[in-house]
Amino acid sequence: MKLNVLNTRFLKYGFVSVVTVFLFSCKKESKVDETKTDLESVATTDVRFPAEFEPQESVWMGWPTYENKAGWSVEELHVQIWAALAPNLYLDIAVNPDNPEKEYVYDEQIERIKELMAKYKVPADKVRFHKIAHDDVWWRDMGPIFVVNKSNQLEVADFAFNGWGYEALDSEYSLAEEKIDENVAKESKLKINSSSMISEGGNREFNGKGTMMAVEVVEKQRNPKMTKPQMEAEYKRLLGVTNVIWLPYGRYDDDLTFKSKLPNEKGIKEIYTVITTGGHIDEHTRFASATKILYTEISEGESKKDPIAAENKRRMDANLKVLKSAKDQDGNSFELIAMPSAPGIIETLSPGDGVYDYLATNDSIIKQNPIPKDKPIKVILASSYLNFLISNKVVIAQKFWKPGAPESWKVLDKKAADILQKAFPDRKIITFDPRAINIGGGGIHCNTQQKPLIAK
Repeated sequence: MKLNVLNTRFLKYGFVSVVTVFLFSCKKESKVDETKTDLESVATTDVRFPAEFEPQESVWMGWPTYENKAGWSVEELHVQIWAALAPNLYLDIAVNPDNPEKEYVYDEQIERIKELMAKYKVPADKVRFHKIAHDDVWWRDMGPIFVVNKSNQLEVADFAFNGWGYEALDSEYSLAEEKIDENVAKESKLKINSSSMISEGGNREFNGKGTMMAVEVVEKQRNPKMTKPQMEAEYKRLLGVTNVIWLPYGRYDDDLTFKSKLPNEKGIKEIYTVITTGGHIDEHTRFASATKILYTEISEGESKKDPIAAENKRRMDANLKVLKSAKDQDGNSFELIAMPSAPGIIETLSPGDGVYDYLATNDSIIKQNPIPKDKPIKVILASSYLNFLISNKVVIAQKFWKPGAPESWKVLDKKAADILQKAFPDRKIITFDPRAINIGGGGIHCNTQQKPLIAK
């Protein structure tokens, strides 16, 4: 079934809250107020979040329910990614059960999926379907966060979710998407550990040994009443973190859409971000191993040509200063590996495009940074060379050159792929054009969530 983005009745666009904050707070196990003020105050954790580069049983993804831009197929890109992953693990794919109100028909979705699987030669025995209700594809953020306990069993860490700051905790969208990880845990009969703290997987990076990186401005925006020590205590309790590296900034082109427009090359503010996260770390800084960190580097030449690049350079340079002095859980420094910044890609969105329709109806955007009514707008894609998925024997990465694009983009694509190959010598680097995802505010990493392999 081809879902039409013009029929926004089943999407997050324009959702109206139907449940009170009180009911939401009752649903969650509220731990934040009880949390003591530092890592040492929390008893030794019973869980560990395995690093992404450790062995995986499967990768979870949600079957798309809409197109960010009409005609740009997220479905096809997802199945191409499955084909690249399938030789080395299982794919756990959430498909919406029948829902007449939202016009989800399970069998029609499966028919469409199998058609694309045949097209891209995805082996049927490597794909496992699950009837899990969802309206969005950002599985990194609202999907199941798998941890391993001391008995070598999987559990699920469950943080609160408010649509990356665009929604209230009690909006229909927030409440529905927040239940995804709980429903996966219930289906899999896994213990779930909950928190009322808001946090998304795309803003957390782990080395598997107890060290986590996060962008401070993002976590503070989500939890304005919490201190960093309080947040660290929740990371330790739910994820086994013993050492947190706080980076001050995210990318400028990842700022929350309701903050302000971004400048064009002449400095005129006319460009919108696309339901972006406010600075998720997986857009600019990643662990390649327990001791190696990949980070975005922007040259002086780039910053002089483009005011967006100039602001990104200021932010990434500030992050680099922190990384240079950062220590791991054992007090050791990291090996730092520079990655190029992806090209800034400007596109147009119009009424009827999924992202446009959300921008035009979201209360936060209407109040603070409204878009022109019924007119096309310029947007910048969430393009990045760091938004890759590390998996068994492969790294699924992003590329941006295509016929008609500047040749300099092809040079950047190759440089990024070469650096990734050197950083992951035992893995094959497989690249895809991610524009269909990028124009929704994220990348390939954002659409995926790994499930660790438990050694028997």
